[in-house]
Amino acid sequence: MDIIKRKVKIPFRTIPAPIIWILQNATGQELDYLNRMGKSSDFSIFLNLIGKFKNYNMLELFNYQYTSPEQLVAFKASKVGELAGLDALIAACQKAGIEIAYRKRQKEVKI
Repeated sequence: MDIIKRKVKIPFRTIPAPIIWILQNATGQELDYLNRMGKSSDFSIFLNLIGKFKNYNMLELFNYQYTSPEQLVAFKASKVGELAGLDALIAACQKAGIEIAYRKRQKEVKI
């Protein structure tokens, strides 16, 4: 029995806003770059580097010397924002091909 590979379609509303913004506001050249990066065999090296950076951020958060609880909350929020941005970049690389295909279909419909 042959296994049929199907593309998983993610509902648009489940994609986080930063990823949508990156994909919709990127130029064609930027999308091509993100797509090549996401499909590269070396992308796992990039993911490992991001993983190390996430671990570093967690250690930095645990070792942070704060003087007030508000200062700790602000520092933690900034670290969460950094990691969310990196996760958005990774997801944008992985979904750039879908956006390229969508833009090509939109051009074909207009013609």
